[in-house]
Amino acid sequence: MSLLSLTAHVPDDVLAQLAPGRAALPDRVDAVVVGGGIVGCASAYYLARAGLSVALVERDAVSSQQSGRNWGFVRTQYRDPLELPLAIEALTIWPDLEAELGEPVGWRRTGCVFVAETEAENDTFERWVEKTRSVSGQARMLSSRQTKALMPALSKPAKGALFTETDGQAEPAMATTAFARAAIRAGAQIVENCGAFAVERAAGGVTGVLTEHGRIASNIVVCAAGAQSHRLLAPLGLGLPQQTVRSTVSLTAPLPPLSDPCFCGYGIGLRQRADGSCIIAADSCSDIDITLDSMRAMRFFLPEFMRHRSGFSLRLGRPFLDDLHQRLVVPPSERAAAGRRPWIPANRDRADRTREAVQDIFGTDDRLTIVKSWAGLIDVLPDALPVLDAPDALSGLIVATGFSGHGFGLGPAVGRHVARLAKGEKPDAILTPLRLERFTRGTYARAHAPL
Repeated sequence: MSLLSLTAHVPDDVLAQLAPGRAALPDRVDAVVVGGGIVGCASAYYLARAGLSVALVERDAVSSQQSGRNWGFVRTQYRDPLELPLAIEALTIWPDLEAELGEPVGWRRTGCVFVAETEAENDTFERWVEKTRSVSGQARMLSSRQTKALMPALSKPAKGALFTETDGQAEPAMATTAFARAAIRAGAQIVENCGAFAVERAAGGVTGVLTEHGRIASNIVVCAAGAQSHRLLAPLGLGLPQQTVRSTVSLTAPLPPLSDPCFCGYGIGLRQRADGSCIIAADSCSDIDITLDSMRAMRFFLPEFMRHRSGFSLRLGRPFLDDLHQRLVVPPSERAAAGRRPWIPANRDRADRTREAVQDIFGTDDRLTIVKSWAGLIDVLPDALPVLDAPDALSGLIVATGFSGHGFGLGPAVGRHVARLAKGEKPDAILTPLRLERFTRGTYARAHAPL
């Protein structure tokens, strides 16, 4: 049970060992956090800072899944209005994180720009600005000329753009492991290669977590397990209509300045890092690896799938067989370890098309070299909004999951809210739309943007 394993899917320079040695599994703590992404690590940090004894268990390695594989955008721009207050709160935290955590997170206030290729896109962005003006007020529309002035490297015509100067970017694995190390310094214990397979309960409250290496007793359990969250919640009688999609991302060699702001437009997303290299990916395009789990939640996602089916590719292959094998052969106590270091292949065809699109959009010609490509499994919910809730049905359980591919920037604020919920404070009003019960009550709405 090491404290951090090096991973090959993210730029190597952002990775470092958490601490030497091995972490023993504690018998009892005040709070157990399941999941070592940025939400779990930020939660562990703020819980420990609040004076609680904390154990975080992670099936694989800290930042090894979504939190180490994402684009690194930190944005309020074009968020669902129901999620926007949480994003605004997070944006107030990011600039001071390096001072607070005592190490770099890669934060840079570069802004965020969504370029409109058509008048319809431009109109959509304008409506969002008007709808959210009273909440944010930071986003503004740019004319075609202003867009070109902001991005002189842009070689394709634009009708205009949505621009938020106060947004920024950070390095995903660097920020996540910074939270993990800060949590350790604050007194938390982090145990990697330790999958949780069940949450124990009695008398209407949680009593502990069962892991592949033993039991941890606790009256507070934070479910921040990403795509595995529904498996922990289902035996508790809490349904979470969670689907998993696979997204491919690439890292380029350093390039001349293309876009200082985080960029979306013409079907791609791009973030140019401090060294000139770029994180690039197709926007709103994902692969769905069919499994029994994907069939379980399909009725919730079918309307969204039909509206945007051109952005999805259905694939039947190894993940289906792996899922079937686990269900039929592997005992539940061993299933937590069975999915460790999962097979997540990059879609090479999609990576090549994205590279060609970037060359076309910015006129980079043969200067664009792909250093590496990787894929990540993104857990999504039908309305593309997360769950951040302490359900009334089970005392001591806190659910922080379902961030639908845009949770990295929210992580610090989510960690603070988790700690407040754990201390028994009244949930902030901004969390009301993010309650788990919206799915059982049928009060969730259509996703703000394509999943």
